[in-house]
Parts: sequence; structure tokens; C-alpha cells
Amino acid sequence: MVVTLTVSFDDVAPRAALARADAGARDLTPLMDQIGTVLVNGAVERIGQTNVAPDGTPWPKSLRAQLEDGVTLHDSGQLMRSITEEAAPNQVTVGSNMIYAGIHQTGGTIVPREKGALTFTLANGETVTVGSVTIPARPYLGISEGEQADIEDLSVAYFTGLLDGGAP
Repeated sequence: MVVTLTVSFDDVAPRAALARADAGARDLTPLMDQIGTVLVNGAVERIGQTNVAPDGTPWPKSLRAQLEDGVTLHDSGQLMRSITEEAAPNQVTVGSNMIYAGIHQTGGTIVPREKGALTFTLANGETVTVGSVTIPARPYLGISEGEQADIEDLSVAYFTGLLDGGAP
């Protein structure tokens, strides 16, 4: 009497899982949208609450915040509310369209375009005239350690979902 055991591998399910993962990797827009939400929330928290850069460095307190006992970069809340994200198949863009957003992120010196001086009113009502104003960098956009961990968790969950049968 001959006894045999035949084992075969039905690769339909693994091939389907890999096809889903492949399709999901070609267009990461859903994942990028989730990552964008994490980054927007981080920027909003930095502006509205923590006043620290993504690397944990505290921002220099602005003169207005000092005079009003307020929060730096959070006078009217417009900058905070202007932070948006736009997801694409392989990236997400996070930023603000406010004209002053860039100078607050990177810092820099503001000089007059035409006249020899800048005149403006301080938070305490005092009018001043100066040749230039230097704004220190107060980075609100970026990726903190906590956000990096959240992004890694989202990425693992995204691909695990694809392999487990979720739609890309």
C-alpha cells in the first residue's frame, strides 16, 4: 500500500493582498491625507498652546505677547486657522496662505520698500518708527517626535489594512 500526501499552495489570496498593497502604494493619497491632518493639528497646537518648535525648542516670546500677557503668534488666531493640508499620491503639503506666515516660520529682517523707515503701532498703543524689524524664527510647521510616531503608526495601519483586504 502506497500512502502519499500532497500539499499545494493556493496563491490567489496572497496575490490579491499584494495587488492591493501595490495599488495602495501607487496612490498614497488617503494616507497622505491622514498624515496631513496630524501635521495640521501639530501646527495648530504649537501656535495655540505650546509655543514650541517641532524640535521642542521654545519660541522667543513676541513683544505683543509680552505687553498683553498673550500667546506668541496667536493674536487674532488667523494664522492658526489658516493652516491647511493638500494630499497627493506621494506627498502632502501643509502650510498657510497668510502673507506673514513665512517670516514667522523662518524669521528674517523686514525693511521698508520705498521709504527709509517702518512706522507701526505696538500693542500698547505706542507708535514707533524704525529702520528695520528683525523677526526671530518661530517654526510652527514641521514634524515633532510625537507626530513622527503617529505617522509611522498610520503608515503601518494603512498597509496592514491593504494586506488584510481593505481598499487602497
